[in-house]
Amino acid sequence: MNHEEKNNHTSHMWMMVFACGGAFLLILVLPLFGVSKNWSTGIAIVVMVGLHLLMMRGHSGYSHSEHNQRKGGAR
Repeated sequence: MNHEEKNNHTSHMWMMVFACGGAFLLILVLPLFGVSKNWSTGIAIVVMVGLHLLMMRGHSGYSHSEHNQRKGGAR
């Protein structure tokens, strides 16, 4: 794994922590402000899915065939 790939993995890890951890934090914090648990869970799920969709946008940098070539798989 070269330096650029390692940075991409590290960046992806932090985005996952933000997307998932932020959603769990919403579930814990929103009820403290009077939001019902049902609403806070729903809001957290929508936020988590939205952030994951935004992260997927960054994965369109190369095609699947290029990915397989980098991994040494079938061409």
